[in-house]
Amino acid sequence: MFEKLSIYCDRYAELIPVSFVLGFYVTLVVSRWWGQFENVPWPDRLAALVSGHVRGADEAARLTRRTLMRYANLSGVLIYRSVSTAVYKRFPTMEHLVQAGTMRLKHTDVTFSTVFPSL
Repeated sequence: MFEKLSIYCDRYAELIPVSFVLGFYVTLVVSRWWGQFENVPWPDRLAALVSGHVRGADEAARLTRRTLMRYANLSGVLIYRSVSTAVYKRFPTMEHLVQAGTMRLKHTDVTFSTVFPSL
């Protein structure tokens, strides 16, 4: 039975070249990877928008820009923790985010523990 099946498959495999099918497979894999790469949130564009909209050279404007970008980076890290084991190993607890300067100590209290109990 197996020999008949292999002969049958061999006969029809000659009709469709393997390189043709492999080309479709590679195209599918690369397009999925590129779609994921395009959806990764890069903070550069947001930083340019923040610097353009939050004007001023004084200390308050600088701290506002810095806080907004820290929040954006924090949101990215929190999402990456749930997807990437490397990021989770780097930031296993909220205290590690505080030590890295991405989060302030006052934000680690009730807010995250009630909304996200697994964090």
